[in-house]
Amino acid sequence: MARIASETRQQILDRTDFLSVYQEHVRLTRKGSSYWGLCPFHAEKTPSFSVSAETGLFYCFGCHKGGSVIQFLMDLDKLSYTEAMEELARRAGVELHFEQSEAARETDRERQALLELYDRLSRTFNWFLCEHASGTSALAILRKRGIPDTLVERFRLGYAPSQRNWLYSFLKSKGYSDEFLARSGLFSRNDPSWPLFSGRIMFPITDVKGRVIAFGGRTMQDEGPKYINSPDTLLFRKQEHLFGLAQALESIKAKDEAIICEGYMDVLSFHAAGIANAVAPLGTAFTSQQALALKRRASRAILCFDADEAGMKAAERACAIATAAGLETSVLILKGGKDASEILESQGAEELTRLSKNTINSGHFLLDRTSRIFDITTMDGKAKAVSFLFPFMDALDSDVKRQEFIKETAKVLGVSAHAVEMDYARARASDTFRIRRDAVAQREAAAEPLQRSRAARTLDLLFMTAVVLSDASRETIVSKLTEEDLEDQRARDLLSALKEAEHDGVRDIDAVLSMCADEAAVRFVREIAASGEIDGAGDKIIEDGLARIRKRVLEKECARLISQLQSLPRETDGADKKQLMEQIMRVVEELKKTGGSLDE
Repeated sequence: MARIASETRQQILDRTDFLSVYQEHVRLTRKGSSYWGLCPFHAEKTPSFSVSAETGLFYCFGCHKGGSVIQFLMDLDKLSYTEAMEELARRAGVELHFEQSEAARETDRERQALLELYDRLSRTFNWFLCEHASGTSALAILRKRGIPDTLVERFRLGYAPSQRNWLYSFLKSKGYSDEFLARSGLFSRNDPSWPLFSGRIMFPITDVKGRVIAFGGRTMQDEGPKYINSPDTLLFRKQEHLFGLAQALESIKAKDEAIICEGYMDVLSFHAAGIANAVAPLGTAFTSQQALALKRRASRAILCFDADEAGMKAAERACAIATAAGLETSVLILKGGKDASEILESQGAEELTRLSKNTINSGHFLLDRTSRIFDITTMDGKAKAVSFLFPFMDALDSDVKRQEFIKETAKVLGVSAHAVEMDYARARASDTFRIRRDAVAQREAAAEPLQRSRAARTLDLLFMTAVVLSDASRETIVSKLTEEDLEDQRARDLLSALKEAEHDGVRDIDAVLSMCADEAAVRFVREIAASGEIDGAGDKIIEDGLARIRKRVLEKECARLISQLQSLPRETDGADKKQLMEQIMRVVEELKKTGGSLDE
């Protein structure tokens, strides 16, 4: 993990309103000394995401993610440590000074170089499209499809020239090495000089901050794949990102709703019609990661895939995935055209806007699909139709919703609700599908979030947790302790991390925990911090812990002296025996002050 000067880091954290950072992404409700909300990292309906009002640490009792507000931004927006700190420093108005390991510096350099490369190329591709003769045909295609110049600029659309050698030559002339270009995701793995994109309309793919991290390309020829995307890189994971999210973010939040389309042109078509909350997955099926990315920003999703059979199958799968993520899901089938792009081109923005209002509940969409896919007049057809609906049933987060959907299913198929419910129960028992199984288990685990910790805790571990979470007295306490004073290995590992942190001048809790080798100990601290269980009681726990350790040390010393006395030879001088007896009595007197005795 990259580090900065401890004073600078602490200054940033001291000036950061951590609660406002969390609340930009999670709706939090205060309960006691903690804030609770739905976890942004996994699908759930029962809040298991907790933020400690005292320490600012977050922890999810469902998926076990946890840490400081820095780690939160890193996990949420896929930021590097450096980028997360830069964001907090910007908010706090603090200048950032780094003290990084060479490995961390190298990773950050590579990430920054890729961002600069993709930004440079997006501007270059845009220039070819808008200013160069080679992009005339590509620009004409976009205009014919109804995409205005304002959207060309907003989405930074471009054109990659058809000459195969231009990109490699261009980037080499700018000083990029072959090794770096091979990792850039712009060239064939088999031939480092062969570009993935040539003769294509280019669609920059951005992160949620609007930084270009990858490209999609649409061919203008009849040969080869119609669309291709960048491969996964240090910046980009296609299953996690959505095309157009940065441009749609404001509208999604305002409407509390996102439209999920099939492709780039569909997104642009909706935006051209003034429907600015449209996004699309990236050449793959809609994923649970993408669904969760939307759930962090809206409560509803409209699925709008192509009206052909492939599009309908994609919508079927997406219904269960979006519902499992906790999104209230409906389906939009655009009648009068295959997709939004075709309707915009042939019938105009007004007609696309009108058609976009005709959504149906995802459950009703799936029930309608059963009658189209299966012969529900036969026994086998009914059974297959019920099985087809199981993933959606499993995705529903409410027993009431599930029961009502089972009743509707039974009515459509002409069978009893009890029969549908029995088949569904058997399917779950046989583990034939598990869209919601993990999420259910997480919710159940979160119902009594500290029981697992209580079963595994020791007083030493609780004591060291209080020390970690303490700021004022931490340095003094740590200087007095040795690992031999503690009996729990997890507590020893925490002490070791604290000593290393004190040596390096590191103060904030997340940095201390990053130095601890024991993941179980780190998880325990984060659970306790997030739950607020010891808020206001930390000083007493530390006081009791120090007294207990003092008692333990005295007991060991007393036992050692008694053993030494008993092992003395009979001929030992009486003065030596007397000296040992006096030492034992002094230790016994000290032990009595701690509440201990030789009988324990």
